[in-house]
Formats: sequence, structure tokens, C-alpha cells
Amino acid sequence: MTTRTVEFDPVLSMALFVSDTPRTRELDDATVRQTVDRTLAQLGPDECYARAAQEFGDHPETAFERIQWARELCSRAMTPELVGAAA
Repeated sequence: MTTRTVEFDPVLSMALFVSDTPRTRELDDATVRQTVDRTLAQLGPDECYARAAQEFGDHPETAFERIQWARELCSRAMTPELVGAAA
């Protein structure tokens, strides 16, 4: 079985990373998308990147784990459904 990697805009992960959402794996896809949309609307992409950079500078020991969490959740939540794909 092969694993399909889906590329998505990294700013989506940054938005989840800098949001006030606690790091938990129980977030459903709709909540992830809503959180990303809300954070991007409030801060914009540049501020998301700036805050993420600040967090990596101030707390590198926890920032790495949080960005991995954010990337994993965004990858799952932002993966487009395969409509009509043959099995």
C-alpha cells in the first residue's frame, strides 16, 4: 500500500500553530479548518509567520512538537476528498 502525500500551503499550519487552540489530537477536521480560517482572518499570513518565528525563538523545545501537531492536523483536514476515484 502506498501513502499519498498531499501538499498544502504551509501558512495553514502556521495559523493553527499560533492559534489559541490547545494541542490535542481530538480536533475534528471541521474544527481545524474553522480555527485556521479564523486565525488567518484575524492575523493574516505575515503575522502568523512572525508569531511562529517568535515562538521558535522563545520556546524551541515546545515549538517543534506543536508545529508537527499542526502540520499533521492540517494535512488531514485539508486533504481533498477523492471523488469518483477507483479503488
